[in-house]
Amino acid sequence: MPAARQKKVADKQEILEFLTGVMRNTELSEKERLAASFKLGRYLGLEGRETDSGELPRVVIYDGTDKNKLS
Repeated sequence: MPAARQKKVADKQEILEFLTGVMRNTELSEKERLAASFKLGRYLGLEGRETDSGELPRVVIYDGTDKNKLS
C-alpha cells in the first residue's frame, strides 16, 4: 500500500489532487465534475472574483502601531 494511503487523514495535497482528478475525469457526470471544480475554486479563493489576473488576493495584517500604513 502506498505511503500516502496508509495515513488515516488525507493531507491538503492529496485532497487537491483528488478534486483535480475528479474535475478532469470525463467519465464522471458533469454535475460531479462541476462540484469538484467549485470546491477547488472556493479553496483557492476564486469564488465571486474576476480571475483574469491569475493572482491570489494580497493579505495585509495591520497591528495598529503605524497610522501611516493605512494610506
